[in-house]
Amino acid sequence: MKETNYVDATRERFEAWLLKANLPTGAKLPSERELCELLDTKRMTLRQVLIELEVESRIFRKNRSGWFITPSRFVYNPKSLSSLNAEAIRQGRQAFWEYLEQGLAQSLPSEVEKVFSLEENTYKVTGWCGLDKHKVFYHESYIDADFAPDFINKLKNKSFAKVWEEEYGQALTIKKLSFKPVNMPEFACKELGVAPNSFGILIEKHRATSDKKVVQIDLEYWRFESVELVIDDL
Repeated sequence: MKETNYVDATRERFEAWLLKANLPTGAKLPSERELCELLDTKRMTLRQVLIELEVESRIFRKNRSGWFITPSRFVYNPKSLSSLNAEAIRQGRQAFWEYLEQGLAQSLPSEVEKVFSLEENTYKVTGWCGLDKHKVFYHESYIDADFAPDFINKLKNKSFAKVWEEEYGQALTIKKLSFKPVNMPEFACKELGVAPNSFGILIEKHRATSDKKVVQIDLEYWRFESVELVIDDL
């Protein structure tokens, strides 16, 4: 019997077990050792089945935590001006986030350097956002510090949009939006708890004032299984 048939047979048993177990989204699967015993298979064969299901976005893994049933994808309109929290509530989800680094940028990614330069004052804010207890994307945000002095001290745990509106009287619009499949950088993988070089979607946003001046650039690294990108206001 060829090894591929072992994989197919193990997948059939696993699919049958998943159907019977009827685990809710976000639920943790048994450990790989337990699954091997349950499915009467070898670790290498099980790994191939798990990777197949991961590629199909049916399960996902967290480093040092194990495998989980993938929650439904978050329907995300990158052009929307509403906050992630407001959109999560609308979809019956719970959003949470944390800001990490906040300060003046010491260097700039190439995407940002085309718009801002280090000769200018540029704030850098990093952080992650999650839905229903699972982190879904890591972000780096670069802000024109001359246009918005003291921005990082006003941010605290507010959304960027709220700070722009309440502190600077600005309702920013999206001037540029791009999407790119990438191997996520090490720092993003670490914060999201995924294996190094995991695949993701990079969303680059340039936010501008009413007179088209770009004052904020966001680089968002999304877990590929967590999001469905929909732009419905064309």
